[in-house]
Amino acid sequence: MSFDPALDELLFETVTIAPFSSVSATQVASYGTAVTYKAQAMPYVQKDVDAQGREFVTKFRVVIPERVAVDPRSKLTLPSGFTPQTPPIRVVRPVKGLGLDHTEILG
Repeated sequence: MSFDPALDELLFETVTIAPFSSVSATQVASYGTAVTYKAQAMPYVQKDVDAQGREFVTKFRVVIPERVAVDPRSKLTLPSGFTPQTPPIRVVRPVKGLGLDHTEILG
């Protein structure tokens, strides 16, 4: 089930995600064509655990109203007002619920 359209009024910002493509021999990352998503971005401070089991403190939370496959190595650009505006992605969670399917990105 997809995200309930009645909740769209909560998603008044946009974020841009350029998907990770590859790493060159000199360890420089390259990215694919960036995609812009309607989202809710907010400062968010909480302890969490990344995919490697390391504990960290989140600085932001982004909710995208669809289930999107996002590689944590991708380049995320947050709306103006966030510092840094292109922070690293620490956790990507697909969330499934009755009328609330979405993707949550923490960093």
